[in-house]
Amino acid sequence: MRTIAIVNRKGGVGKSTMSTHIAAGLATLGYRVALVDTDSQGHSSLLLGMPDENGLFKLLIEKQPLENVVRLVPTDRYAPTDHPPLGELFILPSSEKTHQIPHQLEPDESFLFLQRMEEMAEHFNLDVAIVDTAPTMSPLDSSVYLATDGFIYVTECERLSFDGVQTAIEHMERFGKIRRKYLQRDSRIVGIIPNKLRADTRLHRHNVSQLAEAFPGLVWTPITLRVLWAEATNVSELVYTYAPSGVEARDAWKMVENTVRMLESWQTAETN
Repeated sequence: MRTIAIVNRKGGVGKSTMSTHIAAGLATLGYRVALVDTDSQGHSSLLLGMPDENGLFKLLIEKQPLENVVRLVPTDRYAPTDHPPLGELFILPSSEKTHQIPHQLEPDESFLFLQRMEEMAEHFNLDVAIVDTAPTMSPLDSSVYLATDGFIYVTECERLSFDGVQTAIEHMERFGKIRRKYLQRDSRIVGIIPNKLRADTRLHRHNVSQLAEAFPGLVWTPITLRVLWAEATNVSELVYTYAPSGVEARDAWKMVENTVRMLESWQTAETN
């Protein structure tokens, strides 16, 4: 199983939206996917119309078995009726107790998140896990980063939002070195998603162009700011079901296609 974390240390940039759409898209294409929410706001569950539950807390702190906390997402929550998914989507939800996790973990449990993820991969025969991370840094993030194979950074298209990209990448690279040292596993930044692009704004187009120059090969197709994203969220739907033929769904599928290419490149590297 490959673990991909969707990250940014700022709230409101669209991490949960990107996480749920990437995870759902992969499941539709045939992957067995776990969506892991590590934010106490529990937005991943909300977007999928799933119950608000403290699944992550119960798994890590109460040591409950996986089958008690991991939920199979009904296909009608994320796939159009005329496009039934070829895989399956599971969710490990979070709620208000998630912020307590780092304060209740024992000092020798730094690798507990990684261990439980590996158990989940085996139990549900998973291909990939998408981790929706919290906007505020906590000791739990260290455990999450140690379990992460690839990072996708979500940013708004404003110049001030871009200022934090280099710092964030350096932070992720430091964890990559720690991971190689202690686990002999690589981790890397695999994509930067510019979100909320105002396509008719010259400044936004210029900013994205500058971002692509600064980080060649990492910047994905921008997600255009459109009202249907908010409308779908308001009724706890993904754009795949709310407006499957809309531009928003096409933008979402581009993210999924980039993720598939990344997963295939990993697989190719392993076999060579």
